[in-house]
Amino acid sequence: MIFRARYTFKDLREISGFRLKEISEKTGLSVNEIKAIESDSGEMEVSICKKLSKFYNIDTDYIFIGKQTDFDKKLNDYLGGT
Repeated sequence: MIFRARYTFKDLREISGFRLKEISEKTGLSVNEIKAIESDSGEMEVSICKKLSKFYNIDTDYIFIGKQTDFDKKLNDYLGGT
């Protein structure tokens, strides 16, 4: 099953300040897999989405269903209100 993303994992990585290698080490995904997802994160396998969602501690609802207001608030809180 493949879903279309509303928010990209590249955005989440850049906002949170992680390097590709760090994400690779913590998720078990290769750097090349992560790069491929980040270059076109509009479609990916559910299992990969779950790994990355768990890593970023963001429910897949915030990515796929588009709970934008909740996502934006959570992101704003994470960034310290900036």
